[in-house]
Amino acid sequence: MTIDINEILKNREDQSDKDRYEKLNLKSNPFPKSGTANINESSEQTKALTPIDDIVHRQIVDYIADSLYASNEEDQKLIGTITGDYGTGKTQLLLYAKSIIQSKSKKAFAIYINNPGTTLSQLIGSIIENIGQEQFKKYLWTQVIDEIKNTNNNYKVQLSKFLANPQGKMFGDENDPFSVENEANHKAFLDAFLNQINNKKSRSELNETLKTIILQILEKRNNDAVIADYFYNLIAEDFGVSKTWETITSGTGKYLNNKVVKLLNAIIDIVRDQGFDRFYLLVDEFEDITSGRLTKKESDSYAYNLRALIDKERRWCLLIALTRTALEDIRKISPPLADRLTDREINIQRLSADQFRKLVINYLNLSRDSSETYEPFTEEALDLVNKSSGELPRLALRKLHFILERAADEKDIKLIDVDFAKSHLQ
Repeated sequence: MTIDINEILKNREDQSDKDRYEKLNLKSNPFPKSGTANINESSEQTKALTPIDDIVHRQIVDYIADSLYASNEEDQKLIGTITGDYGTGKTQLLLYAKSIIQSKSKKAFAIYINNPGTTLSQLIGSIIENIGQEQFKKYLWTQVIDEIKNTNNNYKVQLSKFLANPQGKMFGDENDPFSVENEANHKAFLDAFLNQINNKKSRSELNETLKTIILQILEKRNNDAVIADYFYNLIAEDFGVSKTWETITSGTGKYLNNKVVKLLNAIIDIVRDQGFDRFYLLVDEFEDITSGRLTKKESDSYAYNLRALIDKERRWCLLIALTRTALEDIRKISPPLADRLTDREINIQRLSADQFRKLVINYLNLSRDSSETYEPFTEEALDLVNKSSGELPRLALRKLHFILERAADEKDIKLIDVDFAKSHLQ
């Protein structure tokens, strides 16, 4: 059989989604090509894909309710672990939990991390990266500038000595360091001073004075000079987050490895200052600790430090996802850590035929008016796809996407029966 490549590609190029899927009574192909949840999809789409297993659904809702509305404000900690085989939908459940948490009136800051790394410092670095480097620096700088302006200390007096005019008005409002525009970030604030200083020695003295003030503020707030120095470097833009975390294993940065509890505490303080009542960390693919990437010594150290982090910082909620095999490996490495990770254990099973059909309907309804039918698939075709995928939703969804595309290629196919599905599963 001769394949006309140009004709095939030209036909697809000229087709709109409406033309391509209309005969199947769909607006688009709703099944993910890779079979995996899209971490960038909208919250509404995530919420539409509710957990299929009623027990799992109730367990995740109970976890959210018990953590989000905990009455003890100083002990909010609740640890949950989602387990299941590869491809059972652990990522989707994490994202579903995140969307529900963020949709409620209780203001919660929820961070999804798809790979925690192999050290706790990498995990903390991922938290900052997920908050957003610029946003995090803005949060830090807001703390600093508020303290500088606080009349209960003399920071503003110390800095005003460097102004050509103590009120900062000699060269116009744009050069007043304490104007709204110039308080926006460290660079603008510093430049407003430097624009009024021509003397090199005075500029150097100003830099040192401002640095000393910032470090004093940050150290007082965090009770730690190392963390204060780290945060100062972020504010001053000496290097970005990625480079910063590279320095952890060398030079003074290595000391941050022993500061993860204080560092997480400082991050939670910063987030709470923005008006958030709860702090959630949702960590996917938590298997690294048992994947063989770490030596036994490194695994033991990770387990010990994570246990200490969980015990000492109580103003956060942690929800992780990993395979059942990985959880059993953690039990062997560190039974105390496994106990702490399973305050709540939510176990996702493979899909029964009824559950798979329900999942398919949920996806189809993303691309049509809500309905309880399987069309354009027959029930027999769905049973075949589920069985051939080992009842794993990731594999099944990937196959459904492929089969639906092939049906859309055919002009005369309006219903995908078991024979059509079988022909494209070989």
